[in-house]
Amino acid sequence: MTIDERLNRLERSNRRLKTFIMVFLCVVIAIVVMGAASTAPKILDVQKLILRDEAGEERGELFTTDKAWGLVLYNKDQTKAASIFVSGATNGVMLSDQNGNVRQSFTSDLNGSEWNIFRPESRSAQFNVIDNSEGTAVTVRDKANVNRVQFGVSSKGVALTLSDADGGVRSALSDSGEGISSFTKDGSILWTPGWDKFSPEEKAKIQKLVPKMSAPNP
Repeated sequence: MTIDERLNRLERSNRRLKTFIMVFLCVVIAIVVMGAASTAPKILDVQKLILRDEAGEERGELFTTDKAWGLVLYNKDQTKAASIFVSGATNGVMLSDQNGNVRQSFTSDLNGSEWNIFRPESRSAQFNVIDNSEGTAVTVRDKANVNRVQFGVSSKGVALTLSDADGGVRSALSDSGEGISSFTKDGSILWTPGWDKFSPEEKAKIQKLVPKMSAPNP
């Protein structure tokens, strides 16, 4: 056998060896990948999971404690933007603006549900809806947090009141009694259907029977 033949045979052997090694490596990699996939955990058991953007800034978190659990999302300046929470007493959703001011809240418990709309830095909700076993009530407040409009529906009937800037009821509308009445600033009856037909003495007696109408400030 000449030297050239030996070299050719050696080259063929090297090629077969390289092919065998490549196939072997591919098989090993496939086995490792399949093994890793089959053993990957299907449950992630943690008490807190932080969500970050590509720059590493915290944008939200999933949390749980012994009292409450939920999801919190943050604005760009790390103030709270929205949250969903569940607890043993109340479940709810909170929505804030881009400055972190709470603007809306939705809550529910075993007794009923409530919806609030806030202005920034307001002490009370400017718009409030409550629904429970007694009925449904709507309250609208002015910028000074004074009750101005109140509307309610219950088993006792329907009523609407309009109040002045001091919270005193000035007009009332209901589906019972005379149906509609207006009041002076001190709560005395100003007008009601048939009011002009009563004598001063009769009006005085009726005034004593009417409680002073005033809407409590929040």
